[in-house]
Amino acid sequence: MRISEVSKRYAKALYMVLKQNNQQAQGLHSLQAIEGALVSDPTVLELFVNPGITDQQKDECIKKAFSGRGLSPEVVRFVEILIDKKRISEITNITNAYKNLMDDESGVTRGVVKSAKALSSEQIKNLEEKIKGILKKKVALTFEEDRSLLGGVVAQVGGWTFDDSLDMHLKNLNESLIK
Repeated sequence: MRISEVSKRYAKALYMVLKQNNQQAQGLHSLQAIEGALVSDPTVLELFVNPGITDQQKDECIKKAFSGRGLSPEVVRFVEILIDKKRISEITNITNAYKNLMDDESGVTRGVVKSAKALSSEQIKNLEEKIKGILKKKVALTFEEDRSLLGGVVAQVGGWTFDDSLDMHLKNLNESLIK
């Protein structure tokens, strides 16, 4: 997913504010909670982009919905600013950009591993170790089942793609036979 430059700027501004007090992780938790509440039901987000509702009413709604829930006050205020600047529809992109900033600072590379069927915990551990060894970085992998694969796995981590699927092996075998 492509994240706009505007979303990256907003995420960086929030990140820098929270970093001053070493609250980046709490900020991410708060941002994800608010994002989840806003995008879980399309009508909720429509409320905040509706020009017929004043910014003051929207701000009051945010304060009532999220006060006393253990969320970062800086993040709640940040969401109010997004509403005032008519950028609340970018909340998902901003959250993703914020996660990317945290990952960059901690040296983590995220990736997705797709397999034809669920992998065992031992297979997951071995795969994570192999990818860490190749990339020489910490990795955080998400595992998904992909019924379109005949077998094997395809891992997309950072800018890398590791394809150890049966489809790729058959393609390589076919090319070898043709030569």
